[in-house]
Amino acid sequence: MAILALYPLLSLKAQQSGDWGSSLELTLTKKLFKGVSMSLSEEYRTRENFGTTDRFSHTLGVDYQLCRYLKVGGAYNLINYNHPSKGWEIRHRYYFYAAGSYSFSGFTMSLRERFQSTYREGVEETTKRANPKLYLRSRLLFEYNITSTSFTPYTSFELFNSLNDPKGNSMDQVRLIGGVEYKLNKKSSFDAYYRYANKVDEDASVESIVGVGFKYKF
Repeated sequence: MAILALYPLLSLKAQQSGDWGSSLELTLTKKLFKGVSMSLSEEYRTRENFGTTDRFSHTLGVDYQLCRYLKVGGAYNLINYNHPSKGWEIRHRYYFYAAGSYSFSGFTMSLRERFQSTYREGVEETTKRANPKLYLRSRLLFEYNITSTSFTPYTSFELFNSLNDPKGNSMDQVRLIGGVEYKLNKKSSFDAYYRYANKVDEDASVESIVGVGFKYKF
């Protein structure tokens, strides 16, 4: 499975990282009509070896399944971020995405392109600092549904490409994720993962995050 090839790298990065954080997430999804769904997500993150609150975030999104292989969508994300030196900050994020997927022999491979804009309240735009920050996030995801079980292990690789950095645009962050989803029934599932980010900033306050999530479909 694809996830097994990534685990040694994730383990090495975890050993090298001096700070750990966590993510707890709840996602509720409601099908509005054929092909269209709405979701509400609540997330809580920690940093500094799980001892400090990093952020609370609330996301409202809509997606549309254009066909079997292509989905599009967008969302608004309200972030309450605990800045290490400035205290609590409010950030407004919106994004749009398109994701194509293909399944074969139990495997599913998908490629997602996401345009993202993040506006930080109280932060002035300067010749060295953009506000809002614009990014194109490109993610490649592999999943494998283990036959006759409720387990779906997965791994993903994501690139962050800046679009309006005054100092010059570049690919300035990489994220690696390895995890597994467990389906409780047709409506609900648990998710557990390890995530590594090579750059520590407002999007990834620590290099290593252990995450747990619960999803429910109405």
